[in-house]
Amino acid sequence: MDRQQFPSFQMAMTIRCYQCGKVFDVTLTSKESHNFPCPACGKIEKFDLGEWQRKAIAWNEKMTRKMRGDLL
Repeated sequence: MDRQQFPSFQMAMTIRCYQCGKVFDVTLTSKESHNFPCPACGKIEKFDLGEWQRKAIAWNEKMTRKMRGDLL
């Protein structure tokens, strides 16, 4: 099969519209920023998997240091 027809990276996620509160499913195809329109109100929700990943790693490192007592 052709790799362009079937991308190697696909990740299903559920996100929430911060305007109307509707929860909807999306599929990410890369770590880059994506814009998803809310199916209920049409507001554009942005999600950047790469940025989310960097923040999660930084938080994890901070908590690891805190648990070891390295934070001042």
